[in-house]
Amino acid sequence: MKASIKVFLVIMVLCSQLGVQPVNAAALQDGSSYLHEVRATGGTAIWFDKSDKFCKVILGGNEIATFQAVFGVNPNGDKEKQGDYKTPVGIFYVVEKERLQDHPYLGKKWLGISYPDVGHAEEALRTKLIDDDEYHEIIMANAAKVIPPQDTALGGYIGIHGGRENLTQEGINWTEGCIAMLDKDLEFVFKILPVGTPVIVTA
Repeated sequence: MKASIKVFLVIMVLCSQLGVQPVNAAALQDGSSYLHEVRATGGTAIWFDKSDKFCKVILGGNEIATFQAVFGVNPNGDKEKQGDYKTPVGIFYVVEKERLQDHPYLGKKWLGISYPDVGHAEEALRTKLIDDDEYHEIIMANAAKVIPPQDTALGGYIGIHGGRENLTQEGINWTEGCIAMLDKDLEFVFKILPVGTPVIVTA
């Protein structure tokens, strides 16, 4: 039996034991289709669009709020590796929430998201940016909806935060790859969206 098949079977067993659905890589890469599904099924998600620099909160299938958002200083295309200053595109989920003490760079709130995801891991494995072990760790973390490895060549520590409000208000992309919002808007998001909430980022 090939190693990839063995790993797939292990992931399926773990998903069954953990009570989660295995991640479908193709579905996760199609933000538009997933967004339609969230609306049609009365789901909850937060949607960021890099081109138009907005954030929409979807609750019960309805858009209940729209906020301004800015992104990595390198705005073109999807994130490919650590240090490229790009905000990743795809479907992620909130993996952690933390209140900060008015951090000069991150503001007052932090919502970590589940980058790297399956799609980024598959491309990185194909180009040999990561090895088989790192790939399998990322796949299993995404299947279990826990924080994936943050220290591979793909980079990590991508989240939603505040800080540097003057640049955000002017619509200037200023982060190293994270998503920045105004602190008052992020406070609203922080209160109503739990860990596990889908985070959709479109180009």
